[in-house]
Amino acid sequence: MNDLLYKGHFKGLDIAFTYAVTTQAVNESIVRHNCDPAAAHILGRATTGALLAAAILPEGQRLNACWKYQGALKTIVADAGRDGSVRSLISPTQLGDLSDAHDGLYGEMGDLQVVVSTDGKIANSGTTPVSLHDAVGDLAYHYCISDQVETGMSVMIGFQPDPAAPVKLCQGWMIQALPGTDLERFDRIRHHMDDRGFRELLGHDSASEHYFEQIAQALIGDEKGYEGIQVESCPAPKFACTCSKQKMTAVLRSIPIPDRMTIVKRKEPVGISCQFCNERYEMSIEECIVAWNQKPE
Repeated sequence: MNDLLYKGHFKGLDIAFTYAVTTQAVNESIVRHNCDPAAAHILGRATTGALLAAAILPEGQRLNACWKYQGALKTIVADAGRDGSVRSLISPTQLGDLSDAHDGLYGEMGDLQVVVSTDGKIANSGTTPVSLHDAVGDLAYHYCISDQVETGMSVMIGFQPDPAAPVKLCQGWMIQALPGTDLERFDRIRHHMDDRGFRELLGHDSASEHYFEQIAQALIGDEKGYEGIQVESCPAPKFACTCSKQKMTAVLRSIPIPDRMTIVKRKEPVGISCQFCNERYEMSIEECIVAWNQKPE
């Protein structure tokens, strides 16, 4: 099942949705960071949540979501664009057996900051205290509180014994209330995301051409007034990092002067790795000196 991304709305219900299959994009992020199963589960779902939210942004905008927790899990960052590109990270990448001990894994309270940018400039941002002990649930809660848009999200991820592609399937849904939505009806539909039938469909793939409609029908249930789906295909999700050797000069300029002198005396190249994709860049002493003499833009 190839990665895909849809957005649209349920006609007659005033509810917008996004739907995504993110298996390949999530696999690449997890493998690049060498995540253990617990970290892979969390990172994959958070990455998918960011893609679902970014799909409804205006052309050219990006969403950066940063979850910060106080337990063994410290940070998740997912950076996604309306074009389907995404990169993400988690710290630490090895969470061991803490996945079942939510208090120890997440701590009591966390913060989620969501920043929307256009051409690298911040368009808007908001920070929300979160305590649901679930990255996807926390992101939906952020939209309900910070943006005051009723939101529901569900992401399912399954694994397989393949080190090169540990994720067998990852897919998710997001629904949001449009102006004029019957909020009681919206809440009923949002609760369907916890129903066994919906979760089973979301947890499996199918060769059927109508599988998307089948999941949508399980989500809607027998709500009166439903008139069908208006759907639009979006660019497919793909892992893509914006790092480059040139951009790493900003990291070089952050090195304190005493440490710069030590580097020059050693006459050894400086290695810098991108946190998002783990790509490593080697900078010669000459390149370091040029970077240190440049004024930041």
